[in-house]
Amino acid sequence: MAAATSVHAQDVTDDDEVITTGTFIQGARVNEALPVTVVTSEDLQSIGSLDGEDLIRSLPSNGAVEFNGSNNVTPNNARGDVASINLRSIGSSGTLVLLNGRRVVNHPGTQAELSTPVTTVNTNALPVGGVRRMEVFNDGASAIYGSDAVAGVVNMILKDNYEGLSFSARTGFAENTGLDESSITVTGGKDFEGGKTNVSFFAEYSKRDGQMASEQDFTAAADLRPFVVGTSFEGDTSFDNRTTGSPWGQFTLRTTSRTRVRQDGTTLTTSSGRFHIQPTSFSGCRGTAVGNLADLGLCIDDSSLDRDLRFNDDFDKSIVSDRDRVNLFAFVNRDLDNGVRHYSELGFYYAETQPINSSSSPLGSGDIVIPANYYYNPFGPVRFSDGSLNPNRLPGLTNVPDEGLPVFVDSGRFRLDDVGTRNVNVVNKSFRALTGFKGDFGDSGWDWDTALLWNHAETDDITSNRVSSTLFQQALFNETPNVYNIFNGGNQSNPSFGDAPGNDRSLIDPFIISVERLTTSTLLLADFKVTNGAAFSLPGGPVGLASGMEIRRESYTEDRDDRLDGTITYTNAVTGAVSDSDVVNSTGTPDSEGSRTVVAIFGEASVPLVSPGMNIPLVDTFDLQLAARYEDYSDFGGSGIKPRVAAAWKPFDALKLRGAWSKGFRAPNLLVINQAVGRSNFREDSAFCEAGVQNGTFAEFGDCIGFSNSTLERREVADDIGPEDARNITFGGVFEPRGLSGGLSFLNNLTVTVDRWDIKRENVVGVFGATNQINLDLVLRLNGSSNPNVVRLAPNVDDIAFFQGTAFEANPFGAIDFTRDTYDNNETQRVKGIDYAVYYDLDGTPLGDFGFKFNATQMTDYFIGLSPGSILIREAIDSGLISDDISISQEGDIVGINGQPEWQANASVRWRTDSGFGAGARYSYTGDFIEEGPGLDPDGNPFVVQDVGLTNLYAQYSFDRKGVFDNTRFRVGVNNAFDVKPPLADENFGYFNEYHSSRGRYFYFDVSKRF
Repeated sequence: MAAATSVHAQDVTDDDEVITTGTFIQGARVNEALPVTVVTSEDLQSIGSLDGEDLIRSLPSNGAVEFNGSNNVTPNNARGDVASINLRSIGSSGTLVLLNGRRVVNHPGTQAELSTPVTTVNTNALPVGGVRRMEVFNDGASAIYGSDAVAGVVNMILKDNYEGLSFSARTGFAENTGLDESSITVTGGKDFEGGKTNVSFFAEYSKRDGQMASEQDFTAAADLRPFVVGTSFEGDTSFDNRTTGSPWGQFTLRTTSRTRVRQDGTTLTTSSGRFHIQPTSFSGCRGTAVGNLADLGLCIDDSSLDRDLRFNDDFDKSIVSDRDRVNLFAFVNRDLDNGVRHYSELGFYYAETQPINSSSSPLGSGDIVIPANYYYNPFGPVRFSDGSLNPNRLPGLTNVPDEGLPVFVDSGRFRLDDVGTRNVNVVNKSFRALTGFKGDFGDSGWDWDTALLWNHAETDDITSNRVSSTLFQQALFNETPNVYNIFNGGNQSNPSFGDAPGNDRSLIDPFIISVERLTTSTLLLADFKVTNGAAFSLPGGPVGLASGMEIRRESYTEDRDDRLDGTITYTNAVTGAVSDSDVVNSTGTPDSEGSRTVVAIFGEASVPLVSPGMNIPLVDTFDLQLAARYEDYSDFGGSGIKPRVAAAWKPFDALKLRGAWSKGFRAPNLLVINQAVGRSNFREDSAFCEAGVQNGTFAEFGDCIGFSNSTLERREVADDIGPEDARNITFGGVFEPRGLSGGLSFLNNLTVTVDRWDIKRENVVGVFGATNQINLDLVLRLNGSSNPNVVRLAPNVDDIAFFQGTAFEANPFGAIDFTRDTYDNNETQRVKGIDYAVYYDLDGTPLGDFGFKFNATQMTDYFIGLSPGSILIREAIDSGLISDDISISQEGDIVGINGQPEWQANASVRWRTDSGFGAGARYSYTGDFIEEGPGLDPDGNPFVVQDVGLTNLYAQYSFDRKGVFDNTRFRVGVNNAFDVKPPLADENFGYFNEYHSSRGRYFYFDVSKRF
């Protein structure tokens, strides 16, 4: 899908304005050697998709699609109809996206990559049906376009000067699932005033019924162990991803003496008061159950939750959401009488999606505290306030006063599953308005272009069936059986699924709420540039010049629900503790906003040093591109001058050698600068795991269970944060023989390109990471100190007992209260690779015309520099001080590890005949990579996510004769024709959704007609 030159002649119609991405100087000789990949309208159709996400996934140079429809877990994620681009795998914010050559507003939703919030353009908001072609500049372009163009530029070029009327309709479905899609597209335009004015439009409506995880065996089960049977990982519990957030709740009693609770001498809890509920059919039942527990066949156990009582929270989730989408664009192009051309565009995008997420589970240990006098509390009062006996209090209790004890729901150890799934409704909108003028300065040869762009996007994310902490606790202050029963356990016939019989809906509705997150982002841009393709001449030819300025205003606002932004807080009625969040399963986030003004000046020169007429041996042509750009940011200072130098050397007609050196930068995004947040995530406490190995609880570190808890991570920006810097080097060649005769004439339509690229980034904005902070705390504690960024609670009696006989016995500590992380310029990255491409057209054969395209990207190096803390962890691993099951997340050599495959490639073949028949095939390949999460097998080998290849096929017939079917084309196609399943991974839904798809075999049919 690439080209040796910027645009193939056959891709350009008479209505096209040729745009060369990567330069402002059109027609310069050096432009023919720029590393631009062109995805044509034929390529777009062979991909067989309705979404911009699939266009981006089709690029071998693109890495993980971090923003995608499967990220429907929390309102802190960008949810709904959203997808990102990630050229060279350097992150979703490292690629600049243009629409008709100008910037696109960032999607309002953000999410964390490497624990740092990032912003990106939503590629699903781009009007795929109206795209004439997509150009991808595979090189650093900050000197041309400014911030974000570190890895390259993607430019979507629309059908903006159309004449006629065309219609297309499509329907498709995924085999053996409920996923089906349909769309209708209308494109029209008309010339007026003898061709001086053109008005054109594009309109698309698509509808999709989604796919639930329960519809595929490999996505329905959180316990993935059956899928590794027969492999070296058979029986490995790391593939059991069922969660301890289960209806079989785990709780803690906080007795005055901090000792075990017993029933007639039988221990019911641990020394710190912990217990859980389970069916009597499970081993480990303690004491004698009465009342509610006895009636339901339940009992109390003081050990950790049995594995088979963990919950499968994947089953009820959606993988592909229901969606309705509208894309509208209108264009007006008019040649004024004074020789000036006026152009304008107006765009509107609307998408409504309905992701479904699993039921709520409390994140914090104090989120839910059950009152002592709660009716079903087995450790409640002897008598209720009206004097009646409590039928549910266990008899013979010691260390429990007559008035009873409150019960604390342990962090991440309970699930309100009978409340039902969290149902999300996300509405994404964007508006784009542009007006501009272009003309020339008489006979001087200088052209000018100026435009004003306004681009606004908004996301309204509403989740229904959420639980208010305040209302839920209020409901539990009830001494009658007419109350939600938190001690009713789960589904005894299938303990990992559901909550049966569950509570009546009338007991649930009083504490149900909806939670809303409204975010907006805006871009206001004005630019002016002048160009001259032949400002003056050198012996090698005319020198082209371009210069200009740009001013843009970027802003965002984030309005969180009143129950999350601190307006409505949660005061625990038992403990008095106050939380900014009144929503179970969500940490508080304050409202925030930010804006900046960016002023830029830029210049570019195309310098031909050698021309064919100079008759220099082995130098047919030699050309330079010189560019520089300066940008000044209002919120953290100027970026300085970023240069670019590119050269193209043609020794002879068939061979072009090209290379470029450039500096780039990326500004820290507005969210990083303006928002300090706390986030709760499940992290393994490696210090407790190490103690468990030393005291014999676990045979080895990898066996550690029970010490993965929800941990609050506090993140804020450093005062001296600055821009990220980058250096790009690209060099390669284009072999493109033309004009051959005789036996070599078959090579005349061959193009082969090979390019080596090297990106070095410094001062990358990020955090050390909570996992790294916790592992560093382990290393420092083994050396007699501790990590101040890991704040721990005081040890309880269980903790002190657990540390007996370990290296921590003299200085015991408690569970993690929270970790601190700071956004700063703390990382370096080095990414290297090679792009390969082969294109060949074979036309005029007795069987018709054929076209072949092959693209591949090999990532040869990807190194994230080790910080001082990471070096300490690495040295501790290498010396044997800590287990080699501990890894340094986010740092080190990561090629082929955790979602960084070495190879990605695709190949396509196209066949057309004069009779109207045609067909095509496309093969896409994603290489294998190591997944570190499962650790090593008994032989010391890592788990490998296997490589995968998918095949798309289509056939078509185009009518080219008078009649009702004139200019009509019918096409039938199948994507993933051999129904290849995504390779197994120890991830949500059992696969890496950033690279792979769960859709399976997908059939579609479309018809198009031009009037």
